[in-house]
Amino acid sequence: MDTAVFDKLIAELPGSVARIFFAGIGEPLAHPDIIRMVRQAKGAGRRVELISNGMLLSRDVAAELVAAGLDTLWISLDSTEVESFEAIRAGADFSTIMENIRGFNRLRFYPYNYTPRYARPKVELGVSFVLMKSNLEQFSKLLKMAGRLGISRIKASHLIPYDVSQVSQAVYSDILDRDMYSRPGMVTADVDIPHLDVADMKNILPFMADPGLSFSIMNTPLHIKQGQCRFITEDIAFVRQDGAVCPCMSLLHESTVYQGGNRRIVGRKIRPCSYGSITEQTLSQIWQGADYAAFRERAANASFSPCARCSPDMCNYIEGNEADCYNNPFPTCGACLWAQGLVQCP
Repeated sequence: MDTAVFDKLIAELPGSVARIFFAGIGEPLAHPDIIRMVRQAKGAGRRVELISNGMLLSRDVAAELVAAGLDTLWISLDSTEVESFEAIRAGADFSTIMENIRGFNRLRFYPYNYTPRYARPKVELGVSFVLMKSNLEQFSKLLKMAGRLGISRIKASHLIPYDVSQVSQAVYSDILDRDMYSRPGMVTADVDIPHLDVADMKNILPFMADPGLSFSIMNTPLHIKQGQCRFITEDIAFVRQDGAVCPCMSLLHESTVYQGGNRRIVGRKIRPCSYGSITEQTLSQIWQGADYAAFRERAANASFSPCARCSPDMCNYIEGNEADCYNNPFPTCGACLWAQGLVQCP
């Protein structure tokens, strides 16, 4: 993002914005002015978070981030072992990333070992983990390592297959095909259970995936929040590097997402969607625009057809986000994995 665009965004930021998150398809630490941008965002009185692959998190960069007022640093860490991690993250060096995390922790927990200007209260460290068949065992190892690595937040999500070869790695195919973890109203029985010892849960766990049962633990539902997109319910907007304001992560860039799992695999072409640009309007003006407001209302009401759970042989609406069989206009969200309650980001 051009710094002039960012400066204008911050200067015109509405008071209702509580958090600024540096993320997207790319590496925030590669931006030459990222430290200034973090400092500026924090100076605006907002919570500031950033996600990184960890490769550029040198001691100097980490110290500058801490001094700039970063509240949470998220690291994308999809494995705890060298071979599997580097197979998933092409071009990454696991040893470098782990050393950078340790260096960041030294700054967070022992700031007075460094220049006094770097001393500040604790900064959170979070990990974003993409679940795949090949790394499920690694996720359990990450949970064991969390305390030792100083990790205070872990956000796990399902894989979005941007390549047809990745479809077989998804661990949610049965959820879509069998409508597992269904919502209340679509089941034969609601089952509410108390907390149990882990060893005693083994007889109940298989039933939690039964599409005819909706489970809760002490009145806390376990069902998937289908049609409840976090980007909509939490009033989140994305500002692209060119200043375009998009309603969600999925609609930032053109892409092809492969879906099908146990059924015929379909490449779903995603056309990006923007409702205005920071270079021409304020964020408030864009947010209040009629088209943007109408889209948020459709998404909040979950008015899209259930493309993700339909057979791809029934129609071809799943092949794009231009329209659906409920006559919704572009962009449609019925096949979106975020809206299906399967994908989440920090």
